[in-house]
Amino acid sequence: MPWTEIDYLMGPATCVPLYQQLKAEFPEVQAVNAMYTHGLLAIISTKKRYGGFARAVGLRAMTTPHGLGYVKMVIMVDEDVDPFNLPQVMWALSSKVNPAGDLVQLPNMSVLELDPGSSPAGITDKLIIDATTPVAPDNRGHYSQPVVDLPETKAWAEKLTAMLANRK
Repeated sequence: MPWTEIDYLMGPATCVPLYQQLKAEFPEVQAVNAMYTHGLLAIISTKKRYGGFARAVGLRAMTTPHGLGYVKMVIMVDEDVDPFNLPQVMWALSSKVNPAGDLVQLPNMSVLELDPGSSPAGITDKLIIDATTPVAPDNRGHYSQPVVDLPETKAWAEKLTAMLANRK
């Protein structure tokens, strides 16, 4: 179902309180995007203090006064991922998530009674997806390590550019 104006009116009313409540306890939180699906899904960008930190922030998002009723799913991303830029979020999901260890399912949690996925009304399972780069002591693997150019890359790029410039 396409987003409607009510989604865009409710979004800030969910993003702002979640951001304020999380930022008060976790200054590492960079941004909160809960603009879609009436705030049942939140995308949170954070710096990490230590391994498992992003999950702790995700759990707290679900237990803030505002999150208890609204936040059913949380996608945690690194601070260099803009949670309002869905292609960046999809990149983080596809390159940093290992389903074997990066999904946290919480059974029988509270949610708005209007959530169509709750059964019985007001009770649902919640989910945290950790799409952050692991830091010590977390040893989930080496997912999405930053790509760094080799030292000789610049020299080759200059040679190839010169060759193309001299070509007629």
